[in-house]
This record gives sequence, C-alpha cells and structure tokens, in this order.
Amino acid sequence: MENDSISSSSSESKLPLIVGILGFALGAAGLVLGIKAKGAAQAASDEAAAAKTSVQELGAALASKANAADVSALQADLAATKQQTSENEKALADQIVALQKVASAPKAAAAGSGKAAAAAGPGEHVVAKGETLSSIAKKAGISLKALQDLNAGVDSNKLRIGQKLKTK
Repeated sequence: MENDSISSSSSESKLPLIVGILGFALGAAGLVLGIKAKGAAQAASDEAAAAKTSVQELGAALASKANAADVSALQADLAATKQQTSENEKALADQIVALQKVASAPKAAAAGSGKAAAAAGPGEHVVAKGETLSSIAKKAGISLKALQDLNAGVDSNKLRIGQKLKTK
C-alpha cells in the first residue's frame, strides 16, 4: 500500500538559521572593516597633526633666520601644504563614510532578503511550512495520485515553502 505521509526535507527548517548566521557573519565582517578603517583614519589624522606642528615650528624657525623673500616663499608653500592636508582629511572622511555604508549594507541585505508570500490563484495551492503532498491533497479535496499527476515535475521530498502547486 502507498505511504500517504510524505514529509518535506529537514534542511527546510534550517534555512532561516543559515540565513541568520550568514547575515551575522557579513555584518561582523563589515564592522571589522569599519573599525580598521576608523583606526587607519585616526592614525592618518594624527600624522597630519604632527606634520602641521612640524611645519609651524619650521616656519617660525625660518622666519627668525631668513630674509623676507624666503619667508614669503615658505609661507606660500606652507599655505599650499595646509590646503593639501585639508583636502586629504576631507577625502579620508568621505572614505570612512563610504566604508561605514558598506559595513551596514550586509545587515540590511540580510534583513531584507525574505521573499513576499506568493498568492495562490484558482486551482493552485502555495506550500506552507510543514505541509506535505498528502496534506495538500486532502485540503484540495483530491487524491494524492491526482495531485502528483497534476504536478509531474515536483519532487515530494523537496517541497519548498512558497512553491505553487496545481490542484485542478
């Protein structure tokens, strides 16, 4: 006699856990990248501050020993260096913001990866969690054999939640 209790695969119930673990891992990796970028930005900022201090000390030392033309040339170079430093700091801040967006993106993608439930039309059934071909056939009021004939390509051991089956 034919066995009417056909169950879905056990990996189906592990899917949310696997997706959750994957989302967590991607989020953690993004966080680590963000922290590393923030550390690199702080180190670069510290180096820029040290360079500014050195340039100011050098400018003050030269001002006391150099003639007016040399001091003017050095002041112009100093102004250009300050401008470049400012531009570099802005670019670095922009890169930090971009890295923070990338670090937060996996969490958003993992959270938004769920598919909307499919709607069954006339003569169709959408597989829900825990359903088997036998239970679907009973709900539809048809025999298991008739349901299998209507859905010839469907493997009863590999039903997926949200999968559409023909019932008429």
